[in-house]
Amino acid sequence: MKYFLFCSFFILLTSAALGQVAGKVTDVAGKPVPFAAVALMRAADSVIVSSASATDSGTFRLAVTDPGSYRLRITAMGFQAHLSDVFKFSGEQVLNMKRIALLQTANHLHEVVIRAAKPAVAQTAEGLTVNVQNSLMTAGSSILDVLQRSPGVIVDEHNHTLSLNGKAGVLVMIDGRQQRLSMEQLMSMLSGMSADNIDKIELMNTPPAKYDAEGNAGVINIVTKKNKKDGTNGSLRLTGGYGVYEKASAGLNINHNAGKVNLYGAYYYGHSHDYGYLSAVGSQNAAIVGGQSDFGYTGISKPVGNYHSGEIGADIRPDTATTLGVNISYWGGNTTNMPHNYGYFLFDASPALYYNSLFEDSSRPTNAEADVYIDKNLPGKQKIHAEMDEIYYHVQTLANSQNSFTDSEGNPAGGTDSLFSPIQRDFGSTRINVLVGKADYSNQLTAKTSLEGGAKFTYSRTDANSGIENMVNGVWVPDVVGQANNFITYEAINAAYVSLHLQPDAAGNLTIGGRYEYSHNYTDPSADSNYRVDRKLKRFFPSLFFTRKINDHASWNLSYTERITRPSYDNLASYISYNSPVSVFTGNPLLKPTVTRNLKFGFSEYDFLFSLLFSRDEAPILGVQGTPGPVSGVVYLRPENADWENAITLQTTLPFKIGSWWEMSYTFTGGWRRYRVSFTPRPFEKGFMAGSFNFSEQFKFGHGISAELSGYYNSASYNSNWHAYSNTVMNLGLKKEFGEGKGSLKLTVDDLFRGGSYTSDMGYLTTDAFNSKVHVIFNGESKYGTIIKLTFSRPFGSKGAKTRERESASGAERSRL
Repeated sequence: MKYFLFCSFFILLTSAALGQVAGKVTDVAGKPVPFAAVALMRAADSVIVSSASATDSGTFRLAVTDPGSYRLRITAMGFQAHLSDVFKFSGEQVLNMKRIALLQTANHLHEVVIRAAKPAVAQTAEGLTVNVQNSLMTAGSSILDVLQRSPGVIVDEHNHTLSLNGKAGVLVMIDGRQQRLSMEQLMSMLSGMSADNIDKIELMNTPPAKYDAEGNAGVINIVTKKNKKDGTNGSLRLTGGYGVYEKASAGLNINHNAGKVNLYGAYYYGHSHDYGYLSAVGSQNAAIVGGQSDFGYTGISKPVGNYHSGEIGADIRPDTATTLGVNISYWGGNTTNMPHNYGYFLFDASPALYYNSLFEDSSRPTNAEADVYIDKNLPGKQKIHAEMDEIYYHVQTLANSQNSFTDSEGNPAGGTDSLFSPIQRDFGSTRINVLVGKADYSNQLTAKTSLEGGAKFTYSRTDANSGIENMVNGVWVPDVVGQANNFITYEAINAAYVSLHLQPDAAGNLTIGGRYEYSHNYTDPSADSNYRVDRKLKRFFPSLFFTRKINDHASWNLSYTERITRPSYDNLASYISYNSPVSVFTGNPLLKPTVTRNLKFGFSEYDFLFSLLFSRDEAPILGVQGTPGPVSGVVYLRPENADWENAITLQTTLPFKIGSWWEMSYTFTGGWRRYRVSFTPRPFEKGFMAGSFNFSEQFKFGHGISAELSGYYNSASYNSNWHAYSNTVMNLGLKKEFGEGKGSLKLTVDDLFRGGSYTSDMGYLTTDAFNSKVHVIFNGESKYGTIIKLTFSRPFGSKGAKTRERESASGAERSRL
């Protein structure tokens, strides 16, 4: 908290110390000159102290730190350079230079290339856009690392949760393709994918109607770099690093554009040897081993992951109005781990029990996708887009364990046909097949009116089986608690949307839209009758966006949206996996979907961004909860629905530029929320304030050398019967560029002061079914060894850029796998 207050004070102090010189660049007729280069120079020695590009309406603002005499130098293509008279800045907040007219030159260039840095964070009516390549920390990082450093995003690797603005119902997309995976599987995949090829991350808490209504927290869309530079070009990246253990990665992408045909491909390999430490201490009614007890649990893991990903594709343009495309992508690999878990149970009237487990874990995920599409321009300003995607996902897991669970005299606890067997294995296999098709149509009806609409279908089949088996007399026998489960579920979603875009006047824009979805989720008739699901949902999701321009550099927007979060297949499946001698992980086929209503107001002035979001969730889905199950005395860890949650969330981004050598950006996301839980023996409500703070300081030292200091602070918060403590992480990056075409070298230091610790308490808000009170600490690898990485990257081939951006049909699919 002290760190948070210090940063807040620093922001206020810095902003108060800055003044600004403002004005507008026009031609002699008074028409704006867009994107003119404006430099503020000291009158005494002509040293540039601040510079910027004018907006598309010709306005500019330059930061000034010290009173004194200055001049403005303004240049723009097609105009004569302008040098203003000397003027004095006396320390006022804003010195308005009003209109500055430029004289046109007689000669004009045939081509002009404008290079301007994108802001680190930009606001849209839907949310925020983070330009991740602005950060030196992106080099050598995984996509999950970059998400963890993004405003309002909190990653909990221990509990496998990913939240946006305090909510866990997040729809994650890569290039518009929904990642239909469980959150644990998704986080595993993102941790094995390089962020070097990521262009930006769109954090949309109020997405428009064209996006699936899935995700009560909104949409995180990870947009990769796509280029269509003429000729053949690409880039190579190599990364090596060390924390407690070694890290390495390599990536190559190549693109060939021959006019009507564009071919592209990429390959990435990543190796990561990690470390994790888990400690849980508390009390619990462990009826299966003797009743109320004090216990301590420790787990140490050292997972080793090796992952490969690749992509090949082609865009073909048979004529100027048509583009055909095909894309095939793959991600897969394996993770091996040999965790060591040990602990004790202490009873008042019974002997103490001790357990010790050595595991050999393996996980082999595979994710493949094929996508074909067509874009067609029709007469007038009409466009159509049609696409078909097929997704295949398969993961196999196996955990063999050698266990001892005894009293202080070495006598075994429990029998061989229980969770206490000395030789066990925990197995699982999940196959998911998804077919997606969509068609979109747009038409510019008039100069101020346009129409957009489309339809989409999704069909998926999930086949999952899992269980726990014990070795009895040399034969694997199903465990009483963890008998093998075969669970097949189907889901069909049909959707249609329409959006009408209106411009009532020169300053306003209005979008009215709606999306209708019909979904049918059902299990195979062979499923256990206790876990059968046959659920249909028909719902209309309205959306409204209004944006109003106040002046050339300020605007506000208002939006209303409704969304839904369907339980993931993994959350619904009746799988069983081992956690401890008294608890197992399982799914909950009776989970309800979450329906959310959002009302948001936003305001922006230059690059200063503010938004206020009001939201109401019905039946929000909570993460792992300890509940009773079929076998008495065993703790079943599974997701549950809360009754409701209300939230008011403030988000603000404040960028400052001290000079051409120092830029800073600060983002705060947080506010008030309240929720009600009634699945516990004693229902309760909880209200609290919580938030997160992200900052970035970027420095340019000349000679191609730059540096970045960044970090985040997450305040204490609550979720169901859990209380999470605050944590702070700071990172450092250094970069050396060797000149155009010669590459760059980047050094990154993750978690500079080893703050990667996550602490929480369970059972202090109400009494659960097992009278649990537990204090949990999870320390990631950076807690024990600051992670240092060195990355070399080099482009090759032709220069000159065009970009290729496209959203695929399965965009809204892959996060629910």
